[in-house]
Amino acid sequence: MKKSAARLAASLLAALLVSCAGKEAPDSQSIEVKTLVAVKSKQRVTLESYGSITYKKKNEARSIVEGTIVEQNALEGKSVQKGETLFRLENIQYQIQKAERQNQLNSARAKLKAAKNNLLEQERNAQSTIIALENAKTSLMQKKDERTLLLKNLEKNKRLFDAGGISESSLEQMQMEERASKSEIDVLEKELQMKSLGYNESDLINAGMEPSADVETRQRQLIDLNSQSAKIQIELAEVELKNAERDLESIEALIDALTVRAPCDGIIGAVYFENGERVTQNEKLATIIDMKIPYAKVFLQERDMEKIQIGAPTLVEIDSAAFRQESIVDFISPLADSETGNFYIKIPVDNSENKIRFGMFAKCAIQTKSTGEYFELPESALRRRDGNTAYFFCVQNDFLYQKECPIEMERDGNIYIKSGLKEGDKIVARPTNALKEGLRVKCI
Repeated sequence: MKKSAARLAASLLAALLVSCAGKEAPDSQSIEVKTLVAVKSKQRVTLESYGSITYKKKNEARSIVEGTIVEQNALEGKSVQKGETLFRLENIQYQIQKAERQNQLNSARAKLKAAKNNLLEQERNAQSTIIALENAKTSLMQKKDERTLLLKNLEKNKRLFDAGGISESSLEQMQMEERASKSEIDVLEKELQMKSLGYNESDLINAGMEPSADVETRQRQLIDLNSQSAKIQIELAEVELKNAERDLESIEALIDALTVRAPCDGIIGAVYFENGERVTQNEKLATIIDMKIPYAKVFLQERDMEKIQIGAPTLVEIDSAAFRQESIVDFISPLADSETGNFYIKIPVDNSENKIRFGMFAKCAIQTKSTGEYFELPESALRRRDGNTAYFFCVQNDFLYQKECPIEMERDGNIYIKSGLKEGDKIVARPTNALKEGLRVKCI
């Protein structure tokens, strides 16, 4: 309301000056001024704003395990490469646990070796048993053949005895031999039956195996059947060995975690611990800031937010680093700052040449969604400026009067006005302190 009243007063004053144009002063007292003619032209709308360079992302170097810092290579401001050692910690308990688990591993390896040797022994015993069974079967068959012959001789001698060809004692001796032979065969059969336990075709079938018709294959099946307990012991020993290996790997991983390395390329932004201090698990030791693609973070007023969008072309300038680069708007804050009411946007910049640093002052010219018609005037035409309000001297009927106009945007030493002027207005190009409103002038 105050600005509208000021404009109205200025217009009335200008009208009064025009009506009195012939009475104020003679032409000999006119001051010569150079003027510009206000002409609207189509301009791409840009918003200029200011901010600073900040990081796009940061990473924390953390201690996965607890320990005491015995070596520190992290210094604030130092450039580091990914994987570079920043801290070394010490934890004596891990060394003790490693020795214990190494012993467990050695024991598990010994058990596995013993189990494999036991398997070989059981297989050899099974082979021996198979050979012994074959020998027993051969002996039994031989004894049976001998008894068959003995029975034939006994029958013959009985006939001889009946004919009086041999004595009764000789016959009884042969009968005793026959009974002894039968007893021996019975014993051999029982021994063979006992030795055959686990070596019969029925044992293979009960174990879920199909007995092979091939003798050698069937013998291999019987050996496998009678060495199953050793194979189970090998499996158990292998499981124990794997567990011991994993336990050792786990403690070695913890020991390796005592060396804290840089999680990314960048610059160390902060260090939180020093040599000799004890840190707990998951403690933040240092912050690494990625310097390759930082952001220019700039602020915009609420009234300007609807004019921009993600992907808007933007020119970023950092005078202190002689830096000038085209980029785009990558992020628009969804919330306003609670104190200033301004919104911020982020614009990525390429820092591959490592010319810029965080915190540097940045100026950004952001293209808005559309173009518009504006009066383009040089900054030298300003009489004065109050924030985003520009004041000009205009010439009408050879008299000066002041116009107040809101500045829409600025670019390359020019300011752009959308309201407050009209086509054909004569604007003093370079107003001086000697010029006053109501003064008669002569345009040149």
